This record gives sequence, C-alpha cells and structure tokens, in this order.
Amino acid sequence: MRLSRTANLNLARLRKPERRGAAHVIIGTMLFTFAMMTAFSVDFAYMQLVRTELRSATDAAAKAGAETLVRTHSPEQAIAAAVDYASRNTVGGRDFEIAPEDVILGRASALANGQWEFEEGAIPYNAVRVKSKVGGTGVFAPVQLFFNGVTGVDGFSTTSQATAGQQEIEICLCIDRSASMSYDMRGIDYRFARRNPLLYPGTYYPSGLWRNICSPPHPTGSRWATVNSAVQVFLNQVSTSSAPPRTSLITWSSEATLPFYPETSVTDYSVNVELPAPDSMTWATNSGLISDAMEELGSKPMAGETNISAGLDAAVQLLTATTGKVQARKVIILFTDGVWTNGRDPIEAAQDAADANVTIHCVSMLTDTQQILTEMANLTGGVYYSTSNEAELETAFRELAERIPIVMQE
Repeated sequence: MRLSRTANLNLARLRKPERRGAAHVIIGTMLFTFAMMTAFSVDFAYMQLVRTELRSATDAAAKAGAETLVRTHSPEQAIAAAVDYASRNTVGGRDFEIAPEDVILGRASALANGQWEFEEGAIPYNAVRVKSKVGGTGVFAPVQLFFNGVTGVDGFSTTSQATAGQQEIEICLCIDRSASMSYDMRGIDYRFARRNPLLYPGTYYPSGLWRNICSPPHPTGSRWATVNSAVQVFLNQVSTSSAPPRTSLITWSSEATLPFYPETSVTDYSVNVELPAPDSMTWATNSGLISDAMEELGSKPMAGETNISAGLDAAVQLLTATTGKVQARKVIILFTDGVWTNGRDPIEAAQDAADANVTIHCVSMLTDTQQILTEMANLTGGVYYSTSNEAELETAFRELAERIPIVMQE
C-alpha cells in the first residue's frame, strides 16, 4: 500500500527526535562564559592598575623619607615624611595609608658590581625602605573589585616595596680648556666670534688669526662662554637640592706655550677649586668659588690640545685623596668640545676610575657621538650626552644635576 505524500511527511516528523531549545542552552553557556571572561579581564586590568598606583605611592614615600632624613638627620621626621607622602597618593580610588612601622631606616651601600645593598637598622642611617600593603596586615583595606560577586574574589590584596637613599656625594667638574674653546659655536676650527671686546692690541701679532688665538675667548660668543653658562645651570639646579654635594673644579688641555703676547704657558691640568672639607662646606661658598674660577679662566687665553686623560687622572686623584670621604659616592662630570688628540688612552684612565669606584658622566659639544666617551661612561656606570648647541648643553648639565641626589634602589 502506498502512502500519500502528506502521510510520508507526517511519518518523518514522528521519526525525527525533538531538539527544540538545545540552541538556547548552548547560547546561554557561551554568554555565561563570555561574561565570566569579561569580568576576570576587567578585574585583572584593575588589579594591575592598583599595583601600579601602589608602586608609585611607595616610591614617593621612600624618596620623601630619604630626602627628609638627609636634610634633617632626624629618623622621626623621616618616618613622618614617608607616611605623609604615601597619604598624598590614591590607590584604588582612595587616599593611601601606611603605618609608621611600615617605614624602615637603614644604610645603603654600593657594591662593586654597581648594585646596592640595604642593611636594615644599620647606622648612621642614609636610606629609607617602605613596605606598603593593600589588605592583609596593612592599615589600608583590600580594594574591592568590580565583579567580585561574579568571580567570587572578595577584595584584592597586594604589597610593594621601595628603598631610597642619598649617599654623601663628591663631584669633580672636569672641563676642557684647550685652544678650541676660544672658537665660536659654528663647529668650525679657527672660527671666532666677531667683535670680541677682550682682544689684545693687534700690534702684538703678525695676523688677525694669531690675535684671536692668543687673546681671551669672546665673553658671550665663544665655546667657553657656552660651557660657562651650562655650569651655572648645573650649580643653580644643584642649589635646589636639600644636600648639595661638595664640588671641585679641574680644567685641562695639554701643555703649551703661546708664541706671541702674552706668551702664556698652560699645564695639562689645573685644580681650580679644591674639594671642600666635609665639616666646613657651605654650598654658597662652594658654588661661588666655581663661578669665580670659570669667569677668571674666561679672561685669559686658552691653549693646548685635547688631553682627556690628564683631566681624568687629576680628578680621580682629587676625589680619592684624604680630603674625600671613603663612603661618599665619587662622580666626575667630564666636558669636551673635541676628540682625544694628546696623552694616554682615555679608556685606560676610565678603567682606573672604575677600579677606584668613581663614576664618569661624559658630555661632548659640537662633535659627532663619540664611541670612546660612550665606552668611558658605560665602563664606570655613567651616562653620555652628545650636544650640538647651547640649549642641549644646558639640558645635559641640568639633567646631571637632577639625577645625582637620590638613589632609588628597587
């Protein structure tokens, strides 16, 4: 018996299993999974933000404590400053808090490998460690997440730690005074600024070139005037520090004698400002002596070649002499407008500085980036600035002044 078409369709429907609603279950499961993933992603991102905010608050507290410790020599005031600066930051949308016992005083010492070691409770104190806590045993409650009802995480807890210290610092400004420092800022040899009021009478010289070479540099248009301005920027910036470092000045070139009036002879280096004694130093006097010495040097002719090692060796000897403090951090800021042309290999001098735990920061002007200065800075843990004009040079000296005072360990 043959069934009609309608009967066949009805029979097919009877044989087919009922699957109505299965897609709803799948979609619902997917939506739930997606919602959970979104919740976890949002809360995870928020937790990372909280960690970043906590780290910033902890760093600020440690730096404030270290600055106050150096300035006041008072452990109580240092702890109070750290607690206060922590509270000036927000974490998770709330004013952050730490307890006084979260601030630990101690001593930070530089190791031979360039790392720092903090010894808790060691005196005399020169560093502050802050251990910040969100939740747990801290005074700051856990941060509530956006989807704690979905994820089941009841508040977020984390910790952060930072140590800041300020060593006593001794600096030597090691400045090039070779013949090229009388040139102008065009970066071309034997080009001098016009209308120099310091030129000696032309009757002394066989040519205008020799007149410029044997006279003092232009008071505003010479390379010496440019570096003098940068040194003043450095001194002014350092003066804003709570504990300005004892600073000396050495200038250098190579030995030379000018053939015409005033027939000046120059040595390969001069200690223009000695390192002040630790117990009698005032920054006003120290910086004033350096300013006066730079001005006086600018009133005399300049001569000689670029004997970098002469200045470096003298600076290392000065910083490691008995007038310095053994525990102080030793820093040389070396400036030159030329490339090494005289004396022993500066890399050898830099290695001697590294062996004596002296850091060398190098600054060049109107030269291409110098590989030798890069190596010298890297060898001693310093930095190198290659500058091409007055603004860049002043920026380099300002940044060096800013980076010296506080050492952030972790």
